[in-house]
Amino acid sequence: MSSHNAATIHPSFMGKPVITAEPMPVNKVSPMAEKKSSKTDLAGARARKGIKESSRTLCPHCDFPALTRTSTQLSKLVKRSMHSCTNPECGHTFVTHQEIVRTLSPSATPDPSVLLPLSSHVRRDLLRATLENASESEHSTQFTKPVNGDLFAGGTPTD
Repeated sequence: MSSHNAATIHPSFMGKPVITAEPMPVNKVSPMAEKKSSKTDLAGARARKGIKESSRTLCPHCDFPALTRTSTQLSKLVKRSMHSCTNPECGHTFVTHQEIVRTLSPSATPDPSVLLPLSSHVRRDLLRATLENASESEHSTQFTKPVNGDLFAGGTPTD
């Protein structure tokens, strides 16, 4: 058998030669890749451990990700959370307030007690025209409590 540059010929099951690639030498890691920040390494290690952060709060002192330790819903629009920095050299713990400030896309099941401004990008005239001209279609709720009455009439819904 002859030897080729990047492949070796081996006899196969049917008697025909099969060319299989020899393993290529592993390239060295680039100097830029070696200089990964410890922040990236720590975040990757946390992800591999199954620790999932849906929204990332950064420590105001060292810019490392902070874990949410506890959270309390103060109202329908405000939540208070306690965070701790994941940088062991920093160790800062702090409190945040998260507030819902405006609506980008109106809810199909609005709560009349929640008063939020509608974002300026929403075409109110088109939304109003769509609601006025839309025909009704039956729907069975799966995730929200069924409500009787017009959700957009402005009064409180009846059960």
